Amino acid sequence: MTAPAPYNNHSLVGEALRLLAAGLGPYVAGKMNEAVASGRYIPDDSEAISEIAGDIAVTLRVMVAAWNDVFRDHLGPVERSLVSEIREIRNCWAHQEAFDDDDLDRALDSIGRLLAAVGAIDQAKRIDGAKHRLRLRRYGAASSNTTAPDGSAPEPEGEPEPPDQPVVPQRSDSVTDTVTRRAAAHSPDVDDQPVHSAAVDESTQEHIHKGVDYRRREHFGHAMAEFEQALSINPERADAWFHRGMTWGLMGEHGRAIADFNRAVAIAPLYAEAYNCRGYAHFCLGEYRRAVEDLERASRLNPDDELIQGNLQQARLRFLQQPGNPDATRHGSGPVQ
Repeated sequence: MTAPAPYNNHSLVGEALRLLAAGLGPYVAGKMNEAVASGRYIPDDSEAISEIAGDIAVTLRVMVAAWNDVFRDHLGPVERSLVSEIREIRNCWAHQEAFDDDDLDRALDSIGRLLAAVGAIDQAKRIDGAKHRLRLRRYGAASSNTTAPDGSAPEPEGEPEPPDQPVVPQRSDSVTDTVTRRAAAHSPDVDDQPVHSAAVDESTQEHIHKGVDYRRREHFGHAMAEFEQALSINPERADAWFHRGMTWGLMGEHGRAIADFNRAVAIAPLYAEAYNCRGYAHFCLGEYRRAVEDLERASRLNPDDELIQGNLQQARLRFLQQPGNPDATRHGSGPVQ
C-alpha cells in the first residue's frame, strides 16, 4: 500500500472540484444559452442548464451530452478527454474513494488544464499552485536535520496548501557557510577538483539562494535565471544543478530535470536527494525500473528518510504491476507490504 499522505488528499480533490465548478460553470452556461437562443441546440433537460453553476456533476454531464452541438467548435479532443476523466474523478470523490499522491497530482493537472482551456485563469492559477506545491513535496527538499552536499542549509519541507488558499511566500534560510565548500567534497576525486576563491563561492551561493527563494514563490523563470548565473560562475556546484533540476521538474519538464540531476550526481556521487529526485522524475515519465534503481540508491545513502522510502515503495509497486514484465521478479524489489 502507498504510505499515507500527511494531509487529506480527498479534501484537496474536493476543493479543486469546487474551483472547477466556479470557473467552468459560467463558461458552460454561457455557451449553452447561446446555442439554445440561436436554435442550434435543444437540450433534453432544459432545467439542467440552470443547475450548471452550482453542481460540477451537472456541468460535466451537460458538456458530454451537448459536446458535438455546442462545444466541439470551441474545444478540442484533448479537452473532451479531460471532461471524461474529470467526471470519473468526481465520481470517485463522491463515493469517498481514497486518492494517493499520484491520483491527486493527476486530478489537479487535469482540472487545471480544463480551467485554462476555457479561460478561467484565476482558478487555473490556484490549481496550478497547489499542483506545484505537491510536486515540491514529492520531489523532496532535504529534511531539517541534514545539509546539502555543499554544506549549506537545506530547504524546509512543507505540505501543499489546499488549492483555495493563496501562495504564501516562504523566507529562505540564511546561508550558513559561504566560503570554500563545494558539492564535490563528496566525491572520491575531490583533490583533483579546482578550488574556487571565497568570493567566487559566495557569489555562486547567493545566486543559488535567490533561485531557491524564487522557486518557493513559484517564480520559475527568475529561479532558472539565478541557477544559470550560479552555474556560469561555477559549473561544478552539484547543488546548483540539483536545484535547477528540481525547478524543471516542478514545471513538468522531467526529461530536462533528469539531465540536471545527472550532472549533480556526476559531481557528487553521494547526493541522496539528487537520486531521489531523479527517481521521481523517471517515475513521472513511466520509467519505473530506472525510478526503482535511483530510489534504492537514495535509500541506501539515506535510509532514515521517510520521503525517499515512500517514493521507493510506490515505484516498486508500479514496476511490479507492469504487465508482461519478465524482469520484475528478478529485479530485487520484493513484494510491497
